[in-house]
Order: sequence, then structure tokens, then C-alpha cells
Amino acid sequence: MRINIFTRGDTRSVAIKEQISKRILSHKDLEISPKPDVIIFIGGDGTFLRAVQHYRDALDHLTFIGVHTGTLGFFCDYHVSEIEKLLEDLPIAPTRSHRYRLIKLIRRFDGQSDSFLAVNEVRLENPFHTLVSDVFIDGVMLETFRGNGLIVSSTLGSSGYNKSLGGALIHTSIETMQLTEVATLQNNAFRSLGSSLVLTGAQTITFKGDFTKAVIGYDHLVLEPHDDVNSLEIQLSDQYVHIVHQNNRQYPEILRRSFIKDQ
Repeated sequence: MRINIFTRGDTRSVAIKEQISKRILSHKDLEISPKPDVIIFIGGDGTFLRAVQHYRDALDHLTFIGVHTGTLGFFCDYHVSEIEKLLEDLPIAPTRSHRYRLIKLIRRFDGQSDSFLAVNEVRLENPFHTLVSDVFIDGVMLETFRGNGLIVSSTLGSSGYNKSLGGALIHTSIETMQLTEVATLQNNAFRSLGSSLVLTGAQTITFKGDFTKAVIGYDHLVLEPHDDVNSLEIQLSDQYVHIVHQNNRQYPEILRRSFIKDQ
């Protein structure tokens, strides 16, 4: 089995990488390779997001397995104290992985378009002026939004930025998208839904408006500004990311470990 290791770059994570690398090199059935079957990411959830983007052209045949050294390890099923168990599980990692659909963002401008893939969310924001956007669900008008921004999160992303905005946490076995508003205007002149909206994985969300000065981002990345952007289409992609979860880790336990109780 071919393995590569992706770290957050801090001293602790690099030391753990060296420790794991030495063990892999001593194993006859494992090897460190630039063309891996398994990516061990060491850090936190941000490390995982960066790893997915780094290997985005090879996601079809990759399995990700995480070691937690960061501040939040929602995607990291192995603690630094479980390195031995991680090494034991490596040979069967692909058979124990869970797959999740990525979010696809299509940006339309001047008769052209480009597209991007996200794990957690897509963001349309204007922190300096009121963002005005018509919002459509499957081509049907929902509202004209006025406020600071709009966020569309995946099931995995429900525990990220979406949660900090008051959005719902979605169990990882349910395939959804969630639309959440950021600092919406609610007064006698302007009004919008004012609540997170959970949609099925088969639906499409479209934002239309003048987005010349808006910030468009996905996960930890921000797109270069484009003067003629007038539409964003967001849907779940046919592209999946594969993550290993330990069978003994239950969803309530992950929530408690990540958000409520210190490890």
C-alpha cells in the first residue's frame, strides 16, 4: 500500500509525521509514495481541507485518515496516543472508509463559467456593503436577500462556519445541503427567511445579483475577484471524498469531544 503524509506544518505534527514515517518504512507491505492510495493528515480540520484541495485531482482513488493535533478534530478519528492502532488499521483503511459528496460551485460571468469543489461550504459575502442577492431553489424564487452574506454547507460542513452562524448540525449519514444567512436585514422594508434551510442532496441553490464587490470563497480559499460575476450555482457534486472513521466512534461522542467536553 502506498501512503503519503500531509501535516499542518507545526513542530508537533512534523515530529509525529517522522515517527509514523519510520514505522511505515519498516513495514514490508507499506511504502511512502508521491502517488499514494492513503493520505494520513496530521493536524486538525483545516489540515484535512487543505489536503483535499492539494490532492483534488486524485480523489477518486484516495482514502484520508486523520491524526488529531489541532484545535478541532472533527475529521480526525485518531488521537496522537493511538498511533499504534492507526498503523494496525492502515492495511484495511480503504475498506473502512466512508464517502461524502463534495459541494460543486459554478460561477457564471459574461457568458462563461468556471467551477470549484468544496468539502465544507461555499460563501458569498460582502463585509463592507449590504449584499443583495436573489435566491432560487431549483429555479424557483425564494427571496431577495439583503445582509452580509449567504453560506451553503454540506453535511460535513454543518459543523463548521454554518454552526457558528446558528445553523443546524446534520448527522453525517444524511446527505443534505444547508442554506444559512449571515447578518440578514430584517425590518419593515426588507425581510428574508431569517432561518437556516436544510435541502435534499438533489437540489440546486442559485444566487443572482451584482457580485462585483462580493467575496466568493469555499472552505479555506477565496476566489480572485471577477467584475462580471452575476450568478452562482451550488449543488452536490458527483465527486466524493473518502474518510476513515473508527467503528467505535459514535456521532454524539464526536460532537461532545469537539464542542462540549475537553479530551
